[in-house]
Amino acid sequence: MYPLKIIGLGPGHPDYILPIAKKEIEAAEVILCGTRHAESFDISGKQMLFIGQGTPLSELMAEIAKVYRTKKTALVVSGDTGFYSMLSYTKKVIPEKDIVCIPGISSLQYLFAKLGETWQDARLMSLHGRDQDLATAVKENGKLGILTDKSNNTAFIAKTLAAAGITNSTIYVGEELSYPNEKITRLTVAEALTFQEKGMAVVVVINE
Repeated sequence: MYPLKIIGLGPGHPDYILPIAKKEIEAAEVILCGTRHAESFDISGKQMLFIGQGTPLSELMAEIAKVYRTKKTALVVSGDTGFYSMLSYTKKVIPEKDIVCIPGISSLQYLFAKLGETWQDARLMSLHGRDQDLATAVKENGKLGILTDKSNNTAFIAKTLAAAGITNSTIYVGEELSYPNEKITRLTVAEALTFQEKGMAVVVVINE
């Protein structure tokens, strides 16, 4: 009987996938992941289940629950398994004793490294489909690492800070991190008010 492997893919580029993650992905017979994730590894010969292509996640997870004990099965997630991944949801479907996590490099960890900044002193949070007291978080912390979504984006963060009278922070926006077209932009709060990123971005706010 096999465990279910949850594998952190890192920020996306194959260079940043840990060797053990590559090994476990190669060994898997069944993989559940997003279509973008599958661009980072060879899917030939594998049964692929894709998130976001019309089939509800509950149905996809039900299929995983049926097969993982008899086939080598993996959930491949962005970044690290322990940071706003599918781990919490999976535990509601699969017994915790049957789950093995393979860590990956978080996109925030990657961005802090690119900026030459420590992150042990930062508050990490996600605005991806979540409501957070962003203004209080900025006031109480010298650094913030933020996962964004299409609505809660860089401009939204800047507007929230400006409305709270926070104007001296520096905002760093990471787009397409680890890929050849990677872009990291340094902005003032005022500049960030009209910033438009392409797709999902990762943001670091540092109080000056």
